[in-house]
Amino acid sequence: MGDTPTTPNKPKGQQSSTFNGVPSDTTRPSVSAISLNTALFKHDNLSKDAHNWTTWSRQFIQCLRMNQGADAYLTGKVDQPNRFAEPRAYSNWWANNGSILGFMGLTVSESEQEIIDDATTAEEAWTKLKNRHSQEGPVKQVQLIRDALAIRYSTSEKFASTSSKLTTLNKRIWAMGAPSPELFLCILMINSMSGLPELRSTRENVAQALAASDGPDIDLVKEPLKRRYDSTDIKRALDTAQGLVDSESQVDDIALASNHSGPRPRSPQSMVCGTWWRNGWEDN
Repeated sequence: MGDTPTTPNKPKGQQSSTFNGVPSDTTRPSVSAISLNTALFKHDNLSKDAHNWTTWSRQFIQCLRMNQGADAYLTGKVDQPNRFAEPRAYSNWWANNGSILGFMGLTVSESEQEIIDDATTAEEAWTKLKNRHSQEGPVKQVQLIRDALAIRYSTSEKFASTSSKLTTLNKRIWAMGAPSPELFLCILMINSMSGLPELRSTRENVAQALAASDGPDIDLVKEPLKRRYDSTDIKRALDTAQGLVDSESQVDDIALASNHSGPRPRSPQSMVCGTWWRNGWEDN
């Protein structure tokens, strides 16, 4: 990326200025060395199990931002200097990048470290973590909310233990971010499907579709490549399920009506003929 000069080819007499370096690089390099103050960061390690990406990433960014705007390395806003034209700035860039990578590795769990082990830049590592955790989406939040609402205080367990469970679940729920009104409606609709056998497959399909999407709050005008899934899609799935339920109900009603109708009454003539036949009577 920075191994070769990015400037266009110049006449032979002008090339020396490029390879001799930028004069100001020695005294005022375009990229200064940053000494990270990691004491500013106070958060539990990032973990997939803890579902704390939202709060962890927010504090990680804020910490780097207070370190001379080092958060810009996460998004690639700090261009890598040319190693020949600006050797000192180039060296500072890689030193800063390494410090951020090291700091990142110290604030994530071992399973997260495996994800970023082969990353060479802070931007690459950040993107990997972001992609990994953005897949959790609202479905896991739905499950956590359901788990929390299902908990009851009981004499079979210490009240303090139950309170501790609720506290932990509450932290995990909000660590994933506050749900928007549209997302919360999706959560309510998915949760309300549970317990009804007729909606089991619908609920699973909706949950999978929501998890595979980019959420219900995506603006497709601004981000046309994103996949939006919201309450309108869930209502459409429920309409399909309702049609199946209604069809099965009609079939059951027809079958029930047929069973209640009973055998056809026999005509008097057939009854008389039947009597003649049983008694061996013959026509005269």
